This record gives sequence, C-alpha cells and structure tokens, in this order.
Amino acid sequence: MKEDRQAMLQFLSSLFAQPVEEHPDVLDEALIEKAIDRVVLGTDRRLQALRDYRKRLRQPVEQALSHVLALVDALPAAVAISPQAFGEDPRIRAFFVSTDHLSEVFRGFNGVHDYLAELDGPPPEEIFGLLTMIRGERNVFAMALDGETLRRDVLQVAVNFSKHRYLGPAGSEPGSRLELKKRAFDFLIAKSLNRLSGKRRKRGELDRQRRLLRQKLDAMRAGRWGLGELGDRLKDAESLRPDFAALEAQIETIEAELGQSPVGNLGLEESLACVADTLGRPADWLAWRQVCLRLDYRGIKVPHASAAPANEIVLAELFSSTGEQMTVLLGRIARKDLPEPADFWKTAKRYL
Repeated sequence: MKEDRQAMLQFLSSLFAQPVEEHPDVLDEALIEKAIDRVVLGTDRRLQALRDYRKRLRQPVEQALSHVLALVDALPAAVAISPQAFGEDPRIRAFFVSTDHLSEVFRGFNGVHDYLAELDGPPPEEIFGLLTMIRGERNVFAMALDGETLRRDVLQVAVNFSKHRYLGPAGSEPGSRLELKKRAFDFLIAKSLNRLSGKRRKRGELDRQRRLLRQKLDAMRAGRWGLGELGDRLKDAESLRPDFAALEAQIETIEAELGQSPVGNLGLEESLACVADTLGRPADWLAWRQVCLRLDYRGIKVPHASAAPANEIVLAELFSSTGEQMTVLLGRIARKDLPEPADFWKTAKRYL
C-alpha cells in the first residue's frame, strides 16, 4: 500500500512538472499521455483492453487538466493566517472564534506537521497551503437595533466555520499551488471511480430485484400467489388473476439494462463512457465562486442594505453541482506560530 502511494505521488509530481505558463493554449503531449495513464490506473484498468481507449479519453482528460490548472491559478494570492492577522483581517476573525481557537486548530494540522517532519533540509519560515472549512448558518435570537431602539430576542442568522483543514503544504506559494493541482486532478479521478462504484451497486440492486420478480412470477404460475390455501381456493377469482405480462415486462426491462456483462461488474464500453463523461464535465464536480457577506463582530449576518456596523468580507468557495461546498483561503502560516502537535500518550497519562 505504501509503495502504491509513493508511486502515485511520483506520478503526480511528474504530471504537473511543466510550468503552466509555457503552454497557455495547448497542453503538453507528454502531460496528456501521463494523465490518461493515471486515469485508467485510478478507475478501471480493464479499459486497456479497448484498442481506442486512449483516443476516446484524450478530449475529456484535456478538459479536466485545463480546468484544474485554471481553477488553482485563479485562486487569490496567499494571505497571512496568524494571531496578528486575527486582529487585522476580518476573514480570519470570522474563521476562528479566538486566537486560542486558531492555535488549537493549527495544532490539529497533521498534514503540516508531517510535511515538516519529512523535510530533508532546513524547514521554511512560512508554510503555504489551502485552508478549507465548512461554512454553516443557523438561526439565533440576539439583540439588534431597530432605528434607535435596542430590541432583544430578534431572529438573526449566525455564520460559523468548522472542520478546518490545511491542504497542499509547501515552502512557497508556487509549490503549494502545484500540490493543489495534483490533488484537484486526483479528486476528479476519485469522482469517476465513485460513479463507477455507484453503477456497480445499482447493477447489484437490479439483479436482486430481478430475482425477486422471478420468484413472484414462479409462485403465481404455480397458483399460490403467496396466499397459501386461500390462494388456491380463489385462484379463479377475477380480482386475483396475476398479471403475468406486466411481471415479464419488468424482468425484460431489468435484463436489458443489465446487458450481457456479469452482474458484479460493468461492461468496458459502459465503464469508459462513465469515466469520459465525468472528466468531460469537470466544472460539475469542482468549481469556485466568490461569496460576499456582511458580518458583525459576533458573526451575525447583516443585510447589505442595513446601516448597522459590519465588516464586508469576500470568500472563495469551492462547490459542485451535487450540492457540496467548502470555503477556502490560500494562506501562509509562520512556523513560529505552529504549536507542537498533540501528544496522545502524554494527554492520556495525565488522565490516568
């Protein structure tokens, strides 16, 4: 398993080794070929049995690559994420409850600690990466000004951020963007694999449904209809006559959908079509947009038309057509602001 992970990382490093600026309009041929190999390796290796699989995957892979490169390059420049920035940048103040919370979140960034531990040379003074969070909103009752009158228990919307992560840590902003491009491309491959897995599960469900319908059809033909002796006595009743034609039609529909492939697997053509369709629509699975919010010092959302004091913040948000969304910020963390990682055994010893 460790060897597979190392091989994947080596592949991804070589995949995006070429600077994007050298190929503004046309992707490098070697880059496309390596990307196709990675797609097949990460989804369905049986596709290599199709003679024209590379030709048919070329366009969707190009689309996925171009989308990933453009998306990461479009992210705003990295900003400082620090206790000092908490008092100066309203975005940092919105993302964390306090400077103590910020330090506690930093302590849980295992990817950053692993990155520093695996370095061969001296560690960088700053670690660049992508801060990701889930933005949540909930209704709360709080005080609010109505003209010059202070009202209590006014229904308002509180915004909070949770599940902080720091992805693609590196010693420079270009290095971090490179890591993020690798992750984004592999994310699209993972989406392809998930869709393939979903189709396989659906085939299994269809097969179970077919077996149940066949059992029901056999029982009806035997005259039992699942009613025992009562069914035998009433088998000539008009109201209980089995609709053999309808059952047979349902079974035929399921068998047509299953095709000739084994139940637990997909046909090569269906598998290739699924992968090509997923990669050919990269913006459906991974896109970004700007979200503008007005928040007061408590994290309460303030309408744009309101005269109440509030900070206007512009957030970058990754989203997909399936409803997933995540707030992101390309940032830099000073190494001196990173607390030591939590020591499980030391903590357990205190309690014991």
